[in-house]
Amino acid sequence: MQNRQAYWLLFSANAVSGFAQGITMLAIPWYFSKQLEQPSLFGLIYGTTTLLMIFWGLYAGSIIDRFSRKWVFFGVNVFGLLLLGSVSLFGFLFNGVGAFGAMLVFMGTIFIFNIHYPALYAFGQEITERKYYGRFTSWAEIVGQTTSIASGAAGALLLAGLNSGDIQFAGLHLNIPFSIKAWKLEEIFLLDALTYALGLILIASIKYVPLAERKKESGNSFERIKKGITLLRKNPLLLLFGNSSFAIFVVLLITVQQLLPVYVDQHLKAGAGWYAFAEFLYSFGAMLAGVGMVWVFRKKNMVYGVLTLMIITVVIYLTWSFTNIKWLFALLSIVIGLTNAGTRVLRTTWIFEHVPNQTIGRVSSVFQTINIMLRGLFSLLFALPFFNTEGQIVYAYLICGIFVALNALAILLNYKKLITLRINE
Repeated sequence: MQNRQAYWLLFSANAVSGFAQGITMLAIPWYFSKQLEQPSLFGLIYGTTTLLMIFWGLYAGSIIDRFSRKWVFFGVNVFGLLLLGSVSLFGFLFNGVGAFGAMLVFMGTIFIFNIHYPALYAFGQEITERKYYGRFTSWAEIVGQTTSIASGAAGALLLAGLNSGDIQFAGLHLNIPFSIKAWKLEEIFLLDALTYALGLILIASIKYVPLAERKKESGNSFERIKKGITLLRKNPLLLLFGNSSFAIFVVLLITVQQLLPVYVDQHLKAGAGWYAFAEFLYSFGAMLAGVGMVWVFRKKNMVYGVLTLMIITVVIYLTWSFTNIKWLFALLSIVIGLTNAGTRVLRTTWIFEHVPNQTIGRVSSVFQTINIMLRGLFSLLFALPFFNTEGQIVYAYLICGIFVALNALAILLNYKKLITLRINE
């Protein structure tokens, strides 16, 4: 395999920043839900932020295809360092970041996500031989989810703190000989800023040989964006699969970043430990998907694998809607991590094989933009007081399950065409 060193530097940079990002994105929803007791306000912020990212997502795709993906990553880390460092400094100077500071970091992190991940996969396709596409997407998932496991475990400690002595957590009795004081938001944000700084060093060290031909394109950003949209218009089945296979990711982000704190607090009647524990279990399941998902479906095809995992996800959301058993919730958190990450591995490998590297950033940005719009609409819907009082959050989970089911049906109806699809450029 060529560019092996570039692989690991890229994965390492992604891991170090992802670790602190994970803690940050755990801390902010819990801060609004539990400390400020305003989950509806966070839902409104999340929905509004998501909708504001629509145009940025499209533009980000043209940046990814126009410039060196390495230096796109570098710029993203500079932005993260400046934003998190500034808000953290404000918090230390003025005894807390407040709701506005938390909102600013949340919006900035979403801004980063919408260029970071499309650039990661575009870069991965550019430095990977075609026969190793599945290996790259699997390793990207393993590294990313291992990082999430670490951030979930750290988040559990930093959000809730830990007192020494005998404790019971998730059905286990543990004797803890030490105490950990719960961290403030400004301390968590400082940790995040420092990882962005380390990411800058790792990214600057990347050296690689491009394995995909990229031609310099003329025209302004609008004209370049139009080329990506034109490719999808010529290939409606590519558009359908790219969007429908994203359905699990749509509802998982909504669940983790908006619904989960309310579900744990109001429906399960549990604390921050269970909230972070669910994140940990989800990441563990996702890591398992990275290890073996391509192998599991090796005798079938990637479309079949995606469809199977979507059906399992529907069953899980329906189960969560009608039960409130903690151990079952924990067990299904592992499975939902596996289905989401497994779908992402299979979906990304399929897209690598069907979309040229020249336009993959723009094509991915179209999928990302539609994903953003759907998340924004769901976020605004679930921000309504109805879903955030008296345990009625379960209806939000039911709606998520129905949404995934409808998208699975769209893939099923076009299954034969999708497994024989050839792209018209």
